[in-house]
Amino acid sequence: MKQPKLQFDHPTQTNASTFLQAIVAGDAPAVWAHLSRETRGLLEGLYAARAGVALRNAAGVDGSSGDARLAEMVAPLRVSVLGVLGGAERVGGYGVSGARLVDRSTAYVLLLPEFGDERVVNEAEWKPSHLLAFVHESREWLVDLGKTAELSADAELPDLLGAVRR
Repeated sequence: MKQPKLQFDHPTQTNASTFLQAIVAGDAPAVWAHLSRETRGLLEGLYAARAGVALRNAAGVDGSSGDARLAEMVAPLRVSVLGVLGGAERVGGYGVSGARLVDRSTAYVLLLPEFGDERVVNEAEWKPSHLLAFVHESREWLVDLGKTAELSADAELPDLLGAVRR
């Protein structure tokens, strides 16, 4: 694999922070809005299995807070992220690195533990703990469960989204 191109001031940096803030707040519509189509489909399938309903009845979730299924679909993802990052109170202490562009439709950011106040540091001063991958679809950069798992394994980092359980 070739070395990804580093890019500062990339939309994935803001999207990662906003996604993590939505996870902490339990804001299911905001979390859903930041997920790729594939990740949404996986969560719909997981919901169908847990609820014992046909997949067709779980598919097509409306991303607004008016859909009662939404909070239940996002719950396993929220539990996973909070568990891996050490709870809601610790998430705010993570920093987000500059984006790494893998290809035209894939990018990732690294999460930096106990980063503290906002500041700029060089890479020699930090060690990432997790990676959050994005895919570019519908003109947006969206969090993708599959790419996060794949790129985390390549980087030998724990999978931030990998603890999603039935």
